[in-house]
This record gives sequence, structure tokens and C-alpha cells, in this order.
Amino acid sequence: MNMKTNFKAFALAMALGFFAIQATAQEILTNFRTTIEQAPARRGVAEARFLPFFDDFSHCGLYPDSTKWTDNNVLVNDGFPLSPPNRNGATFDVLDANGKVYNYAISNAFVAEYLTSVRIRLDSIMEPEPRALSPADSVYLSFYYQPQGNGNPPETQDSLVLQFGTTTEHQEFVFLDYQNYSIADIFAEMQVDTLFPGDTVWASVGCQSGMYTIVTDTLTPLTEGEIAVPCDSVFITVADTTWYHIWSVPGQRLDSFMVQNNGQFFKLVMIPIRDVKFFQDNFYFRFYNYASIVNSSLPSNRSNEDNWNIDFVYLNINRSIDDTDYPMLTFSGQRPSFFNRYQAIPYRQYRANPNSAIRENLEIDIANLDGIDHELHYYYKVQQIGGGQHYQRVLEPVTILPYKANGYLLCPGYGESPACPYVGELFALSMWQDSISYQISHYVYDSTATPPLADSMIYRVGMYNYYAYDDGIPELGFGVRPAGGKFAVRFDLAEYDTIQGVQLLFNQTLNNANDKYFDIVIWRDENGKPGEEIYRLQNQHPQWHEQPYRFYYYKFDRNVIHSGAFYIGIEQRNDALINIGLDTSTDNIQYNFINTNGSWQPSSKHGSLMIRPVVGASYYIGVEENGPSTGAGAFVVYPNPASNTLHLEGDFGNGQVSIFDLTGRKVYQGDYQHEISVGNLNNGMYFLNIITEEGQVINQKFIIEK
Repeated sequence: MNMKTNFKAFALAMALGFFAIQATAQEILTNFRTTIEQAPARRGVAEARFLPFFDDFSHCGLYPDSTKWTDNNVLVNDGFPLSPPNRNGATFDVLDANGKVYNYAISNAFVAEYLTSVRIRLDSIMEPEPRALSPADSVYLSFYYQPQGNGNPPETQDSLVLQFGTTTEHQEFVFLDYQNYSIADIFAEMQVDTLFPGDTVWASVGCQSGMYTIVTDTLTPLTEGEIAVPCDSVFITVADTTWYHIWSVPGQRLDSFMVQNNGQFFKLVMIPIRDVKFFQDNFYFRFYNYASIVNSSLPSNRSNEDNWNIDFVYLNINRSIDDTDYPMLTFSGQRPSFFNRYQAIPYRQYRANPNSAIRENLEIDIANLDGIDHELHYYYKVQQIGGGQHYQRVLEPVTILPYKANGYLLCPGYGESPACPYVGELFALSMWQDSISYQISHYVYDSTATPPLADSMIYRVGMYNYYAYDDGIPELGFGVRPAGGKFAVRFDLAEYDTIQGVQLLFNQTLNNANDKYFDIVIWRDENGKPGEEIYRLQNQHPQWHEQPYRFYYYKFDRNVIHSGAFYIGIEQRNDALINIGLDTSTDNIQYNFINTNGSWQPSSKHGSLMIRPVVGASYYIGVEENGPSTGAGAFVVYPNPASNTLHLEGDFGNGQVSIFDLTGRKVYQGDYQHEISVGNLNNGMYFLNIITEEGQVINQKFIIEK
């Protein structure tokens, strides 16, 4: 006979079928839970933002601001965008957040990556007072876009797409939550002597009402084991989004784009939102790109391609088709280098000839995004980190014309201006230090405007133990053919020094097709070209880090002592493209050479090869200290040197912390906290790496000394 107890049951059992329980002395049940829990994950419903929505990407790290965007495959940078309205832009390509080519990339057009807004309230606003929104409120979404930039042009079969989305919420079943009961406890509760096939065992008090399972074997109080009875069904609230095509543009080369765009590098798009179905509390918008990599006949070329850049995304009410001016004075382009030739130079080599190393004036892009002229005030500050040198340079105000019609502020024919201020002083010469770093702060403002307009650009400049022509971002890839081809970059040592290795940055390709062997070679100078070979490190191959835009260090098996000009580069052992990074936003073509037929020739490809020789007696690898962006707050590490505990002062929330030793080996990883135990580390120099929740990367050196 069927007996019912006070063990509760699972209501979905009627729809899903009875859950059979087999009872033996060894195994009592079949666990259904594993297969049920494997349902695909869905995006949960997030908190919504009210208008306005604005992002110019100027204060982001490597990834988009997570308070504004829900995905992070698009990378934020100042290398791919060419002459953007203001600093940084978001770049669409065929690389994921870790810099790898999407494994589904093909030679036909495919959807590569998305940039999706967070949930936005288009049903109402709260300020200056709460009220409902409608198409009568003249809501516009605007943005700037650019194909190619400093990267690779998207083909006509590729495109950049904008969609609007609306959502509906519902509860979605995720998995069953079970409780295990011993057979002895079940019989004690039920007060029966036998359970027969078909009898119902109900879940206990505290479980969801109506939960049960069905016995499939004869059980007695002497049967060993347990029975798993469904207790609860677990649901989550999900939002199903319906997407609507709003705008798209086919791919093209930048030069063709500029001809059609009256010579402008970026084009402004104004999208009115007039359909009543979008005026609800679950509105989204997203950009995505169609891309296509080269076909499989050139596997080593299947790397980053089809670049689009967007900037200045703005969604708000009370706008019009003519609302294209923004009351902003802003820095644009890349951070200006203080060095005459390099982006980075070893401190010892700087000390040997500082006048030659430092440039006469900086080059800065400054834009007036308003529709009227402004009085521009500019000054910059230089502050030595951990040292006594500091100064500022204040310039006389100038008139800056609107960017839309005139572009960036121009330099005069002579003298200086905010677009080309003089370098005020040489960096300090400290003979007892092997490295030095500075915080550089640039400011522009117009205090006569209402409200006052201002912008800042704050970063760090370091001199460690490596040379760099590049800015760290590989917009393109480089290599030579045939097998045995060589390429090299010229560097100049102001005094004798030890070349102990080289940092190289290789682009990742689909299935790592460029993972081919090569030799690293150093040549002497011979009349302005590579001459006699003086060192060779054989049988190397591309290496990559887990994060994009990270160099890999190739340490030499012996030190090379040299002075004056030398050339360092690669001899390929394979006919395939080695695909080393080429920074096209900083052009040093005059220092790049190739040899494909037995003689050295100047390279015809504009840019900076991402080859960084490491020099000096110590063997640590210098890293650029990227200070917090404006608004991120100060960051301090102490004591330095440390013995047992390292203290971190900075508000970086859910950031991640890693510590690397001098060889690049990771010795610590964990969540950001204000104290880290380092007592287990050996004496020496280490590098602290913080990745904030927004994707900003901060590096700092410290020493362990016990």
C-alpha cells in the first residue's frame, strides 16, 4: 500500500516525470542534479541608469567602464584611434579581452564583438523633478566613429552596427536543490515497516510545498543508504532582450572615409529615438562589428583586423539634429613624450647625455568641442616620485577655435603654445639611482565660461633599464619573407653598457599559427645599416601573456657589452609571417631595416617595431608606472623596502593584485586589500600589478629586504 509522510515533494515532478530511486546496499539513488544544473547561464537583471548617458572613454582603463557597459571585449586605448575628438576611444576588432583571436573567426563576415550599454530608464527621469518620458522629449543618441584609424581597414563586407533593445523579465528555472535523508530516519518518521515500489516520499518541513520522489525498489528499515528528495526549485530573474537594427555602415579605408567626410578623421552620427516602444525602463543599446580575417592560405596573417573606433557616446533628452556642440575643452591623442627619440630610455643612458635625450618641446593635441571660441589657459607640472625635483610651466592664454571646423589647436610658427610647450627642465641626474620616475600633470581650462571648462591629463614617465620606440599598443603586425629573412631596429648607447635581453610583443593569431622558430640577433653598425653579427640567441618562438599588450622577456645566455649604435632584431626560420607588433601611431621608420635578399635596406613600413632591448648591470625588467587616471585617487605602497607586510593605500574596490619577481614569474595573486603578507618572499626587487574593477592597470616597484 502507498504511504504518505510529512516529507515534502517537488511540484515539477508531475511535468518532468517521476524521479526513480533505486535502493541497494551500495548505491541508493541516481543523481539527476548534475544534468539539471548545466542549463546555460543567462544575464540577470541589472540596476538601471537614468539619463543622461555619456562616455568619452577618457578615464577608462584597458576595458570599458563597467558602470556603463555590460561587456569588456572591446578595448579602450589611445593607439588605434587616429585624431579622435578627445583622449582614448573604444576599438572593435577580432580579439577578445585577453588579446586572442576569436576561435570562431573566419574569412567570411562574422559578428566579432559587442559593446552593450547597461540597462537605461527611458520611461522617466528623476531630475529636476520626476516625470515620464515620451518621444516628445526629443531624445537623441550620438557618437563619433572611424574605420581603420591606425589599424587595419575593414572590408566592404564588414560593417559597424547599432541596435536598440527592449527587455521583458521572467523567472527562469536553474536547478533543483536536493536534501539527502537516511533510510533509517525515513522509516522512523513514517512508522511503517516496508516501502514498496510506487510509494511516495515527501520532503521535510522547511522545503518547498509539494516536493516528493517515488520509490522504485522495496525498502526496509535494514536497508543501508540515503534517498535524495527534491527540496526547492531555484529560479533567477532574467531579461530577454529583443534587438532592433537602427544604423550600420559598411567598412572602408580611412582615406576614402575622410574624402567623404570633408577631411575629418571621425564622423558624428545623430540618432533620434521616436518609437514609443523604446520608452520603457528596460532599454539597452549596443554596437557590434562584422569582421572577416584572411583565408586559411595565410595562417600566420590571421591576426587582428578590421578595426573600428568609436568615441563620445551621448544619450539625453532635449536634443536636436543640430545639437553637435559640447561645452568642453579637452586633451586628445596620445600622451606627449618628453624624450627626443624614444618613448622610454634607460636611466643610465639618459644620464650620459641628457641634453640629447630630452626634446625641446612637447606635442599635445587639444580640442575645443564647443561651437564658439574659448580662452584657453594651460600649464603642466612635473613631480619626481620619491624625489625632490618638481616644477611647473604656465603659459599665456590663447584663443582656441571650435574643433568641428578647425581641428586641434595649432602651434605658432615660432615660440610655444599649449599645443607645443617647451620642456622646462632636464630630469634629475641622480648617480646613485638605477631608475627614476615622474608624475606628469597637464591642465587646460577656461574660467570665464559658464560653467567653467577644464580638463586634465595625468600619467607617469619612468626611466628604467629598457629602450622603447613604441607606445605599447600594436595596431598592426610585421614580418618578412622568405625564410631566412631578417629585420632589425637601431638603438644608440651613449656609453658602454650591458645588453642582457630583449622584450618582444607578438600579435596572437588564430590557433597560434605564427608560433614559429626564430633567432634573436644583434649586429654592429656599418655606415648606418646593420653590419657584423655580434650575438645570436637561437631557436626562440613567440610567447604571450594572459593579458593583451604585454611584452615577453627573452633573456640572453650571455651579456653583450657595447657602446654606440647597434641593431637588434629577428632572423626568421620560416616563410610565414612572424607577426611581431608594429605600433603605427608612433612612426620611427628611419630606424627600421629589412634584409630579404642578402643586403640590408630601409623598411618601407611606417611605425615602430615592438622590440625593446634591456640593458644594465641589474637584471630586473623595468616597467612603466602607469599612475591612476584623473579621479582614481592616489596610490601609495609602503614600507619600501618591506620585510613582512606590504601596505597599499588606494581605493580600488574589487581589483586584482599580482606580484612578479625579476624574472617575470608570478609569486602572488589575490583580491585587492590594504595589507599583503610578503614575509615568504626572498630579498630582491618585485613588481606589484593592480588591475582595477574598471580595467585600469597600475604598476609599482618595491623591494623586499629582511
